[in-house]
Amino acid sequence: MIQELLIRNRPIVPFRFKRYFEAQNRKIRVFGQCEITGKIFELYIPTEEFFVFTQGFKNTDEALKSLTKEERDFISKGISPEGQKSSNLQ
Repeated sequence: MIQELLIRNRPIVPFRFKRYFEAQNRKIRVFGQCEITGKIFELYIPTEEFFVFTQGFKNTDEALKSLTKEERDFISKGISPEGQKSSNLQ
């Protein structure tokens, strides 16, 4: 079942696109549109890390330690790695 990903810290400006998640083979698939490029981006998170993140036991960097900084930014800010690169060029 696909569910909407909860936002832990609401941004001042609301996100244009929602991000979703679903369980797949002991991993959680998180996907949605990038706030900058509008393209679909997806990543997979170990179930245990996703649980810790959604419960708020640790901050994003500690809870999702297997992800890269760019992937964590997609979850917290809605910006994919491609969007981060294109926004840094401007």
